[in-house]
Amino acid sequence: MKEQIEKNRLKEMDIYKAIAVIMVVYGHVAANTVGVYTGFISFVHMPIFYFVSGFFLYKEMKKSSETELMKKKCRRFLIPYIAWSGVAFLAGSALVVVEKGVDIGTITDDAIQIFIYARSVWFFIQLFCAQMLFLVIHKVVDKRVPRAVLNIVIWALLIIFCNTELFSMWKIKWLYGFLLLGYICSEYDMLSKIKTCKPIVLGIAFVFCLVGWIAVTLMSSGAYSEKLIYGFDDMPFSANTIVIELSVWACGLMGMATIYLISLFVARFRFFDILYRMGSYTLDIYVGHMLLIFVIKKIPMPQDLVFVLSFIVAFFFISVPLYLLAKYILRKIKLYRIIT
Repeated sequence: MKEQIEKNRLKEMDIYKAIAVIMVVYGHVAANTVGVYTGFISFVHMPIFYFVSGFFLYKEMKKSSETELMKKKCRRFLIPYIAWSGVAFLAGSALVVVEKGVDIGTITDDAIQIFIYARSVWFFIQLFCAQMLFLVIHKVVDKRVPRAVLNIVIWALLIIFCNTELFSMWKIKWLYGFLLLGYICSEYDMLSKIKTCKPIVLGIAFVFCLVGWIAVTLMSSGAYSEKLIYGFDDMPFSANTIVIELSVWACGLMGMATIYLISLFVARFRFFDILYRMGSYTLDIYVGHMLLIFVIKKIPMPQDLVFVLSFIVAFFFISVPLYLLAKYILRKIKLYRIIT
């Protein structure tokens, strides 16, 4: 999530990431307080991060070899995954001891869920696997067209066969495509071309994407039942499964395009510079709020005002305080910088 590849940061990309992480927190607050459906959010914020990751991966590959980047990705993602999973495990174990006493069975199960099934900070291990897969393909195949074909074939195979919950690997089947899309957009400088479009064209594109996002969500609302938000991939492979997964991907595509166009627009106004500054701290906010999930679940929230109050809580009481905490305190601690 945290990218500092270029000295001159792309303001709209930082705002893009900030909006995405606020969506993450917002969705978790709404879902964990009163259990409302937040699939229309869940299927958009992570595609944004994978897209941004692919976008900057292209720029990284212009400066470093695949082997150098593989070593870098191990440090960037595996160390934080192990460290923050450990923190989540210790916190969970402490709660178990307080509530039940020393329950070895529960503590062991929590360890398996957190470290093996990536129930806490799954994003680290997932993005690591996606980027490593892409780098291996890039290293093995040096020609652009065969490499693109191989990526698409492997992505299709993931969609068909990758159903395992180990390390939440099933999520890669719908997120890998967004990483590829981000890489392509960076390789062909597509976002710069979009920025040069006339305001009327961007406005029309925004309306089209927003309507598409809403339409896909409404048309697929039957498939996006609570049990399918993160479980539809357990279904046997079939034409129906493909339709559901394609609708999930379409929801992510339309949503992330909508949010990007919003980011382009608000980047023009200094009033929204808080989002620009938060863009460098999305990883801190992500990790911090994940460790607060057990607290979030205890927040009293009326059903009829859940969406409005969830945004207030997510932005003003979670995202902004975590950003300030990371900026002025945590980032000054060497150990913290190592594990983030």
